[in-house]
Amino acid sequence: MTERANTQLLISTLSSLCALCLCGESSALRANPPTAAYVFPAGAQRGTSVEVRVGGLFLHDKPAFEVSGPGVTASPHLVPAKRVWFEGPVLPLPESQRQEDYPADALGKVVLAKDAPLGARRVRVFTSQGGAGGPVFVVGDLPEVVEKEIDGDPVPKPITLPVVANGRIFPREDIDVWEFDAEAGKTYTAFVHCTSINSPLVPKLDITDTKGNVVAEQMRYACVGTDGSVKFTPSAAGKLRVRVTDANTLGGQAFVYRLTVTAAPVPDYHFPIKVKPDGLKDASSDKQPLAPPLALNGQIERPGIVGEWKLDLKKGTPYTFDLQAKRHDSPLCAVVRVTDATGKELTKAEGSETADPAPLSFTAPADGVYTVSVSEKFRRPVGPNFVYRLRVLDSAAKVEPGVRLTVPADVVTVPRGGSFKVKVTAERIGGFRGPIILCAENLPKGVTAPPVGIAPNQTSADLTLAATADAAIAHAPLRITGIGVSGTRDLYHGSAASKDAPDLRLAVAFPTPFKIIDQYIMTSAPRGEIYYRKYKIDRGGFDGPIQVQLADKQARHLQGVTGPVLTLKPGETDFEYPAFLPPWMELGRTCRVCVMATAKVKDADGREHTVSFSSQEQNQQMIVVVGPGRLDLSTEKTSIRAAGEVRVAVKVSRSKNLSGPATVELVLPEHIKGVTAAKLVVPADKSDAELVLTFAPDAGPFNVPLVLKATVTTPKGPVTAEAKLDAVK
Repeated sequence: MTERANTQLLISTLSSLCALCLCGESSALRANPPTAAYVFPAGAQRGTSVEVRVGGLFLHDKPAFEVSGPGVTASPHLVPAKRVWFEGPVLPLPESQRQEDYPADALGKVVLAKDAPLGARRVRVFTSQGGAGGPVFVVGDLPEVVEKEIDGDPVPKPITLPVVANGRIFPREDIDVWEFDAEAGKTYTAFVHCTSINSPLVPKLDITDTKGNVVAEQMRYACVGTDGSVKFTPSAAGKLRVRVTDANTLGGQAFVYRLTVTAAPVPDYHFPIKVKPDGLKDASSDKQPLAPPLALNGQIERPGIVGEWKLDLKKGTPYTFDLQAKRHDSPLCAVVRVTDATGKELTKAEGSETADPAPLSFTAPADGVYTVSVSEKFRRPVGPNFVYRLRVLDSAAKVEPGVRLTVPADVVTVPRGGSFKVKVTAERIGGFRGPIILCAENLPKGVTAPPVGIAPNQTSADLTLAATADAAIAHAPLRITGIGVSGTRDLYHGSAASKDAPDLRLAVAFPTPFKIIDQYIMTSAPRGEIYYRKYKIDRGGFDGPIQVQLADKQARHLQGVTGPVLTLKPGETDFEYPAFLPPWMELGRTCRVCVMATAKVKDADGREHTVSFSSQEQNQQMIVVVGPGRLDLSTEKTSIRAAGEVRVAVKVSRSKNLSGPATVELVLPEHIKGVTAAKLVVPADKSDAELVLTFAPDAGPFNVPLVLKATVTTPKGPVTAEAKLDAVK
């Protein structure tokens, strides 16, 4: 039998083994693995400690908490915290129809040693139902401040330079403002990290004076090593403000950022590009032609400019042209061409919007002087920051044959008694073209992963991890390897890594025995009061208490809907969930609300695990078309002077099927101080009344309207209405 036949037989055997092991596999078991959406603040100065707020889905109980790397100690578990939530502007259709997550908050502590290495660290969380990674925590060396978040229009927050300000753009359309004292003639730089720490924020920065006049706008191309930056040199001393917002006018709990403001020099770019020593001599264009090996450093400073280099090449010698630009934060999208003495193009390589060109191989057909040129691929503004370093080697690229593996995430969750498929993508390097065998090594007891093959004409395969019905609920390191088999039986090894992490983790999840079941129901209900939806629970043999609340993951934007935590008694299967529809909901809009059931289930070893069930299926949704409210509240004035005692005439209107006295009260956000108003009761046979508000001399800040709320109590719950009142000092 030939070597090729041996290889094919090996892959065929492994594939058959995989199929046999999966034969009779049960359907996916119910579980809500956690997700990690953010850590806030997303960093701290070394030598300090900081309380962090970690947000994600299904972070039940006290999730295990990890921050990777030396010099950083994290509390072993997170503790539940009150969810920080600002509703923000009302979302119009069709934006409100999009699926929406509502991360729960949990608190932890991170302690950084004085000598902790600077840079980014991975954050991971684990529950009884799996694990998750994604957020990034940064170890810095400057003093840091953390935004105290409030609702409403931005209130400038004072900072002392140099500083790193940790904030987030929340809610949608939020703007953060950081204020500092500036000196005349000194250049100030503000730069932000967000994309590089896995935040969805697309930064928009500018610098303004205290009147809001823009004095400097965000640079077209960010300073090297940053996600967005702005610079300004004031001609006069005074206060300046850095504004941060999302370029797409979005925002949310996960839109975190780290803003550095400093008067220290911050380079727009590095020229020559800073690289690790590679033994090559850096050449200039002073003396040409040049003889490889060497590195050519250039800039595309103006539109239409092409960097040309004359090289003395030898016949039959294999040369490699390796251009470095984007990998070192240069915006250049490069095109590399090689032409002969007559100008005839002999070979070419092009980069993309996200990557440099692949190394270009070229063998000179004759001794002589050849021209290698570097240009910008697109017709767009360029500048001196469009830097590059072109490595010219006088031999073919010396890359050892091998295998490079990647997986979508650095944490894999496998349900106990079930399985999970991990898509492993393989890149063959160094000329290797053969088949690859994927294996998972050092798996914990009760977890198996039959080897699977990637044929020579394929780039990926699914590696299936399965957990037995008695596998321990825990997390452990995971190592996925690839063995490349050549025609001469040489083996090339590679280990899998995710985009964000070189090491992987495996979590075995405890399945949820119960589920919420019901039939499709669609109805209408008035806004400003509670809507009740009947549900059933299939307990699946579990007889303990179950809590029901609004789900972390929703089929659509909630539009301000709120609901309590209900506790079902042992054995109880039928319940009504009360969801409050706020009085400001848009009329005619279809509201789709999902609920979540959680419970503590005892394992065979006596340990209790918190598990949950939620679904976005239509049968489990609370589907309501929002109708007019039965109560209305209006005011004679829409704005008032916030000073002393102010009397506001109010009018309460009730529908024909609503009766009873109405209570009118002032509802203030936590950050507004110094305003009081006694509750006002409007009798059932009256509609007009007067509310008295009292303002202290230091009352405020009034960056959001005051809210007046009217309530009529009924046997089915409160019926409410709201009116807004602008307060001006």
